[in-house]
Amino acid sequence: MNRSTPLIAALLPLLFSAGAAAANENGHAAPSLASIGVLYDVDAPFGSRGRSLSVIRPEGSGYVYETYSKGLGLARLAIASDALESTRFDLDNAGQVRATEYLCRSCDFGNKGGLMNIAYDWTSGSALFTSGGEELEFALEPRAMDRKAWEIQKMVALAAGMALGVEPTIEGGKLKLYSGERMGEETLDTGAGEMQTVKYRRQREGSDNFQFIWYARELGWLPARWEIWRGDKRGDKRKDRRMIIIEAYEYHWGEDAALAMRQDWLGR
Repeated sequence: MNRSTPLIAALLPLLFSAGAAAANENGHAAPSLASIGVLYDVDAPFGSRGRSLSVIRPEGSGYVYETYSKGLGLARLAIASDALESTRFDLDNAGQVRATEYLCRSCDFGNKGGLMNIAYDWTSGSALFTSGGEELEFALEPRAMDRKAWEIQKMVALAAGMALGVEPTIEGGKLKLYSGERMGEETLDTGAGEMQTVKYRRQREGSDNFQFIWYARELGWLPARWEIWRGDKRGDKRKDRRMIIIEAYEYHWGEDAALAMRQDWLGR
């Protein structure tokens, strides 16, 4: 397995963190993101397995954050091999994500050709959600964004040492609120190596289900691991069930390396 060297893995997130802090303090250049590609293994119910690839890359004056997913074995019957979720965004001088477009292809279970799109209009302060001929408009206050844009916003917050707040998320044609509870720091042993992480418990308002997410310094604060849990509706925590585990097993820093990972993924 070809991984980043320990020196590069340690330095790049620290440089990103320092850049974000300096931008906030001096009000000069906007914080920037280094390109990275991360491969994940997915362990789902009933023995279903999958793989996913997340890539952050520059595009023009902004960035693209995209995730490709595919099922393995029987899971291929429901998950398209070219499933894609992506957001295009800019970062302002304060480290605030300004998403410009969101696309989700084959995101619905069993719907391999379905498309979802969010077009952001920051001039009017609105976002237009489109799916299957349905159109819904959302106000961009308070900071309503798609879930991929929120993942980037959390990376920026963690790099700058800021707390994670409530996330107003445009999801499935509705505005949903997520909140995160910091569980502490943890050294996590993954397929991609040992990582220094901050663990959060994340939950949507009104839902019994929740997630544990380990955000890793070595990945520029992208998650190293997710655990998706189904909470017991009667509140008996002894009966909560872990449903899905997603864990990083390889990563590469740099635009060329990240794009090579994407090309290899799409060519399989």
